[in-house]
Amino acid sequence: MRFRNTSILAVLALVVAACGGGIADQSTTTVVDPTTTTAVAPAVAPAEASAPDAAAPDAVRLSYALEPGTTFEYEVGIDQQIEMSATGDASAMGDEEFPGNASINLVGTTTFSQSVAEGPQPDTYEITIKGDFTDLQIKGTVDGEPIDQTDLPDFAELEAIDVTVVVDEQGNIILDDDMFGDALGGDLGGFGDLAAPGMDLGRFVGPPLAEGPVGVGDAWSETIESPVFMGIDPIVTQIDNEVTDTGTIDGYEVFVIKTTSTTSMIEFDLAEFLVGFFQGFIPDDATDEEKAEIEAIAEELRFLFVIDETVSEMTTWFDAEAGYARQAGLSMSTSIVMDINMPDDVSGQMAAFGLKMNIAQEVTYRLVDATNT
Repeated sequence: MRFRNTSILAVLALVVAACGGGIADQSTTTVVDPTTTTAVAPAVAPAEASAPDAAAPDAVRLSYALEPGTTFEYEVGIDQQIEMSATGDASAMGDEEFPGNASINLVGTTTFSQSVAEGPQPDTYEITIKGDFTDLQIKGTVDGEPIDQTDLPDFAELEAIDVTVVVDEQGNIILDDDMFGDALGGDLGGFGDLAAPGMDLGRFVGPPLAEGPVGVGDAWSETIESPVFMGIDPIVTQIDNEVTDTGTIDGYEVFVIKTTSTTSMIEFDLAEFLVGFFQGFIPDDATDEEKAEIEAIAEELRFLFVIDETVSEMTTWFDAEAGYARQAGLSMSTSIVMDINMPDDVSGQMAAFGLKMNIAQEVTYRLVDATNT
């Protein structure tokens, strides 16, 4: 019995989108005693920041003031390193092709736009983020051979960004059912869609801000639990923020905010889910032999997927008077492991495949223009 050619990665992407894009089941915010908080080293030093002010300003309530009709242009510097090794039969991944080993560096500068419109609820903003990566330089090797600048492997390709998010005045992302549906409805076939938490480059520039007034030394934190189906433990993200300094950038006074986000490890085996998925293709008049083949596949089926605990460190230079970030720097890394034993689309025989990928990236954002139309 042969299954129709289905993208296994599409099925996996559904799950990952559900993990990272669902509505938070529980979110709690805690203001931290600054005397017990350890400052986190900045991810990226400001390119044009002056020495901190001699006297820190009084505590103020920081919030975003994003006037509808405004478009922010950010110069974005990207340095992403991918180390990948694969073993076994890549046909288990459907149409995807993977080298045995690859070391790839994507580096360069591009421009993102963030266009502001009124949000669906009071005191919210709808932000449309656009950008592409055509100017990035590609270095590295694939199976020992230098990479052709015009022929980046599919698994490492960065697609153009065109996403819309909704945020409130404190920078919290507001998710709804329509956004969740959009996350599941796009092109889910490519490995690039399986971004680890926080690795998405199409992000709103700026951290979630405290509800009350803060000054230098004040800290606040938030814990978000995202539910996952099939009995998998919720994904927990801890976000810790602290105002560590003040200073100026391009003549504007800014608060320096350090943010550390830690997302718990994601681990699950989709075998049981995929058995049910495949069974949906069994015709009503299937023979006993065909049904027995399904049972045999079910016993050997394996689709283990693990994203290691992901930690990101971000520094934001926030203009409290203007109500937006003038500069930000992000540093993070994670690893992805896959262990698969699936029927080959052509022969129907079981094909084993293993993959390990380490991803590290540094991203900087610098505001170059804010125009209201």
